[in-house]
Amino acid sequence: METSKVTLRSIALASLLGLAACDEPRSEAYSPEHESNFKPVTAAVVPAEMASKITGIATLLSPDALTQLNAEIRAAEIAWGFSRRTVERFKGTTSLGEHRLDNAERQAATDGTQVALLELRLRNTWGDTAPFLIADNRQQLVDELSLGKTTLVRVDFPRSDEREPKNVRITPLGGGEETALTSVWPAPSGNLAMPGTSFFGIMPTGPGLRPGDRAKVNAERSETTSGVIVPASAVVVSAGDSWCYIETEAGKFERKRITLATPVSDGYVTKEFAPGTKVVVEGASALLAREADPAAFDDDDDDQPRAKKHTPKKEEGSEHTESGRPIASSDPD
Repeated sequence: METSKVTLRSIALASLLGLAACDEPRSEAYSPEHESNFKPVTAAVVPAEMASKITGIATLLSPDALTQLNAEIRAAEIAWGFSRRTVERFKGTTSLGEHRLDNAERQAATDGTQVALLELRLRNTWGDTAPFLIADNRQQLVDELSLGKTTLVRVDFPRSDEREPKNVRITPLGGGEETALTSVWPAPSGNLAMPGTSFFGIMPTGPGLRPGDRAKVNAERSETTSGVIVPASAVVVSAGDSWCYIETEAGKFERKRITLATPVSDGYVTKEFAPGTKVVVEGASALLAREADPAAFDDDDDDQPRAKKHTPKKEEGSEHTESGRPIASSDPD
């Protein structure tokens, strides 16, 4: 029994001494070596120019609407042509009454108006810059749509003001190869469900893409984004914002806010720094820690070193902590 008591007391004393000898937990930046030898590594940012990417949703359209409208326009054009020829024939015939010529002219005018209304409907539906407003182009497209070689697409870019997207590509939602649009033009009206900009396009029929399907859209803005590339290693986060440290002069650094709107493979493109600005690429986290606790990184050689925590010596057999609280013991006495 006495041996058990001595063992428990020894374990308790050893635990206390071990805790007292431990300093506060520190990261690598707080190590004594960093306190005396820490030196941030900087790199100059380089200018960059790149195309900004935008994404959206594509809807593959049925060709029926365009095919039907094209048939109506062709029928109206045939009727209008016949009416005009009838008027010319009646004008060259003196045996017919004037009322028959008047009727023929009214019919020709009516047929012409019908053609104009259908062409207006075509522009209102597909846009003033659609590549198939000309009859021959439209008939060729309708033939390709009927054979399943070509597909009409509506593209919506939510929360975008882009007017001339470049390199528009369609990818099935389930994954697969991208298919590039061969022609893109602005839609005459936007999508109320997704405010932004909308376009129509023509693409070769791709695998896994059928009329009525939705697909992903990847494109590039018409205007390139210019600025400088800030390495990802130079970015630190504090209070919900992203920051970089720039070297204002030799050995002096200043924290600057940075926006991360345009990520690239090796960092971020930004206009907030001039080309050649030196940013800290190694040690930014340590500089941020120094701001939070300057006393933890005192580089002034004139100051006295920080005092170690004093651990009072324990008398052998003592059963009290530093604060005088008794140590828990299994001794019933």
